[in-house]
Amino acid sequence: MIVVTFDGSTYPWNSGASISLWVVWGFTLVAYILQQYFSVFTTPDRRIFPGHFLKSRTMLLLYIATGGAAAANAVTLYYVPLFFQFTRNDSALQAAVRLLPFIAVFIFCVMLSGGLLPVVRRYNIFYIIGGALALTGGALMFTIKASTNVSHIYGYEVLIAAGSGLVFQNAYAVSVVKVSPKDRSNAIGFINVSQIGTIAIALAIAGSLFQNLGFSALKDALAPFHLPDNLVQSALAGTISPIFSGAADKRIAPIAVAAVAQTIQRVFGTVMAGGAVIFVTSFLMRWERIQLEMVAGG
Repeated sequence: MIVVTFDGSTYPWNSGASISLWVVWGFTLVAYILQQYFSVFTTPDRRIFPGHFLKSRTMLLLYIATGGAAAANAVTLYYVPLFFQFTRNDSALQAAVRLLPFIAVFIFCVMLSGGLLPVVRRYNIFYIIGGALALTGGALMFTIKASTNVSHIYGYEVLIAAGSGLVFQNAYAVSVVKVSPKDRSNAIGFINVSQIGTIAIALAIAGSLFQNLGFSALKDALAPFHLPDNLVQSALAGTISPIFSGAADKRIAPIAVAAVAQTIQRVFGTVMAGGAVIFVTSFLMRWERIQLEMVAGG
């Protein structure tokens, strides 16, 4: 997360600081994998990450699909208000209100899938439908512009909310059925890593895209005005920037809004990718009926 956050926005991608961060990350990741695999300073039963689940087709697919749902949900939750703040000059409260359709539908679909899953008992159906809805919503959000009708955006975010909501919590219930009784607490932790960890990583990636693509888009769009890089970069901080307040040049603001809107549009590619991940993994899951039990997770 540190590497992705700093690269491009703080350090140039080809700088020594950036390359050093990538090297340290790679070394740390390999060291951690080896430590967990060989149970160095621990035992197989007390390892933090239950790596033996990676040998299970169902557990691995549940992990991946849950990560896709978490990414689609988190990026939408953060960047829809940002879009409205830039394009409609909303206050923080007004931008938050724009999320009410998304939040309401998401919560409803989480509850709906929780009630239907024990009845239907075929968990892959929820992933097929949820993935299709999230993918469709993400693809539509990838087409938005500064002038896009507000009601259309509400509809797009509702599709993402329904898709991610239908699968967001299902893996907790399914995973404990697919493992031995002694591994049930590990199964919940395993899905927690996917859900919470992917939210953090997805937001870091989305933030990197916003900063890097946004700067490039603004730099190109505002080239005729010959603005310094630090002023162009400040536009990504929000409407407090001189670019949007009119202190720089009143002609600049509409151009900058269109460039930032295009950048946020491209950030929603991560939502589309999350929906695609859910949809593809759903067809790799077993077509089976399971007897579910009550679990607590998330």
